[in-house]
Order: sequence, then structure tokens, then C-alpha cells
Amino acid sequence: MATAAQQLIERASPAPPPVPYDWERVEHRLETAVPPDYRELLDAGGGGLWLGFLRLHVPAGLKHIDLERSKLEWEQLQDLFEDEVVERPDDLAPDDSLLPWASTGTGVTLYWQVSPEATAAAYPIRISDRNGDAWERSDLPTTDLLLGIVRGEPHSELLNESWLQRDTLFTPYADEWS
Repeated sequence: MATAAQQLIERASPAPPPVPYDWERVEHRLETAVPPDYRELLDAGGGGLWLGFLRLHVPAGLKHIDLERSKLEWEQLQDLFEDEVVERPDDLAPDDSLLPWASTGTGVTLYWQVSPEATAAAYPIRISDRNGDAWERSDLPTTDLLLGIVRGEPHSELLNESWLQRDTLFTPYADEWS
């Protein structure tokens, strides 16, 4: 059976980016590994807008979709936790970090929860509402969660089904975006 990443690639038929992503550089900047299924999807050209709603963050993207800025965004989120502007997830260990990998136009953000003992293939996913007041957790691999969303399988109360454009599966980022 095809993996979730392969199924997404088959459904979307993306074109690979003109220049391959430098994953070594990305992981150096993030100071952690990127899940292999996510790398596979982006290497096939799957960086773009899914269902007209979910923006996948790509290496060297624009500010709001730049995967390489995820560590900086985590540092900013920590400041918001400390200032009690945003609620920290109750079960987030002190050594864990949250690295954004996707976002929506409504402010919902999807993060990998990276911990010293977790492997990249098994990062839990945290989903936060716009204000950081609500947090959900999924233990699915990244592309499994995305495939579930594409299939219309509810995996989150924060991802409102009415926001998804089911008639537009995938729109790749234009060259000027990525």
C-alpha cells in the first residue's frame, strides 16, 4: 500500500521544485530533523496550498510560509508563553519545542512537537487556534494527518470543514512565493 505522502503526491500531481531543497541547511537552522514524509512531499512539489486553506511551510519561502523561520517562531511563542499572552499546552515538557509546519488564513497553526527523545518520523502534531487559547494534539505522522484532512476525516475541531475548498485539492506556490 502507498504511504500517505505517496497518496498525496498521486492525488495532487505536483511538479518538483526547480532547485531541490537543501535539507541539510534547513535542519541545521532548525537544529532538528524534518519528518521524512514531509520532506518526501515537498521534494515532489507538494509545497503549496491544500484545499485552498492549508499552507505548507517550505524552505526559503515567504515570511509566513518559511519553514526555516520555524525556530525563530518558536522563540517568539516562548516569549508569549512567559508573558502569559498565549497559554502553553499543559503537557508540553520543558525541553520540548513547537516548530510550525503549516498554517491557515484564519490563524490556525500546525506544529511539530519536538523533544530530545523523539525521532522526526514520530513528532506529535500540535494544532493551535489563532489566539493560542486552544491546543489539540495528534499522534499521526505529518502526511497521514494531511491525507486525513484531504479525505474529509475529522482530526481537529480547530480546522473547520467549512473553510476547506474541496473543489481545489492543491495549488502549488508560484515561483515568486517559494
